[in-house]
Amino acid sequence: MPNASGEGPTRPGVESLRGPAPSGSAGPSRALVLSIIIANYNACDLLVGCLESISRHPPTAPFEIFVVDAASSDGSAEAVRTRLPQLQTLRNERNLTYGASNNRALGLARARYVYLLNNDTLVLPGALDAMIAFLEECPAAGAVGSKLLNGHGTIQASVKSLPSAASALFGARSVVSRLFPNNRFTRRQLLHLCRDMSRPFTAGLVSGASVMIRREVIRQVGDLDDRLFYHIDADYCRRIWDAGWKVYYLPSASIIHLSHQGGSMVSFRRRVRSVVEFHRGSYIYFRKHDRRPQWHPMHVLAVGGLSARFVMSFLLQLAKELPAAVGCRRTASASPAGATGRTDRSLT
Repeated sequence: MPNASGEGPTRPGVESLRGPAPSGSAGPSRALVLSIIIANYNACDLLVGCLESISRHPPTAPFEIFVVDAASSDGSAEAVRTRLPQLQTLRNERNLTYGASNNRALGLARARYVYLLNNDTLVLPGALDAMIAFLEECPAAGAVGSKLLNGHGTIQASVKSLPSAASALFGARSVVSRLFPNNRFTRRQLLHLCRDMSRPFTAGLVSGASVMIRREVIRQVGDLDDRLFYHIDADYCRRIWDAGWKVYYLPSASIIHLSHQGGSMVSFRRRVRSVVEFHRGSYIYFRKHDRRPQWHPMHVLAVGGLSARFVMSFLLQLAKELPAAVGCRRTASASPAGATGRTDRSLT
């Protein structure tokens, strides 16, 4: 396979992402097996790195790639069109939600399997082939997620039980789990802590940062819920289970996930807004999958619990952000620009 500069031999049966075959596929004579969909917003360097990692470690089966750009202002779409003109690049006229961007490509995907991949990921050797092989060999599997690694090689909490009241207390974001990660209640929520990581296993949910889904499942279950950002993967996995399929986690397939280094988390305003979106998504997920009426006591408990958690999370986020904001403003006020009343716009 050619390296990032396009040099070196090509693997048999697979065109380079820089090669002449449309969308990175292996040619019209072979049926497409994999459609890779990458949604992007203001993360040009990460996106290019992700695409080049696919170029270095592509699947042996024929594949296509869709890049859906959410009206980025950093030249992401132009960079892809210039460096990889054969890819299918879709550009939204405005910054749509993550779900809406992926749904746009879902309607165009032609392959047997659809792979949703975050732009802040790096594909490692053999990962895509392993996921394809697993779906081929396990007909009950509607979707399979890969192991996600941090940049320094540790395992991310990307395989979990489906959201419940216990998730608020013992999920990956809880204070209890951060202080006492090996308590038995957290281990029931974060499945990589309690399962055999040498073999595949069923999971309530796998991260949408790297998940491969049968196209027939997508036809049956429908599009992603574009109201959601957080919990969009939980919602889709829940719908897959409800449709009679299983969701699996495949530890032998590894992807590096440079979590939250993309364009959606670069500003103070966006990071604070993410706290709001997380709790709003929690409520949407709860109401969507809990069939009890709004006057039921569980609804009151859920709203009260989410409200209390939101207030605490919001205050903690502000406490974490304010020292940096004050430091930046002091630096700006001490500079010539600060004398004219200008402030650091990255914090707004």
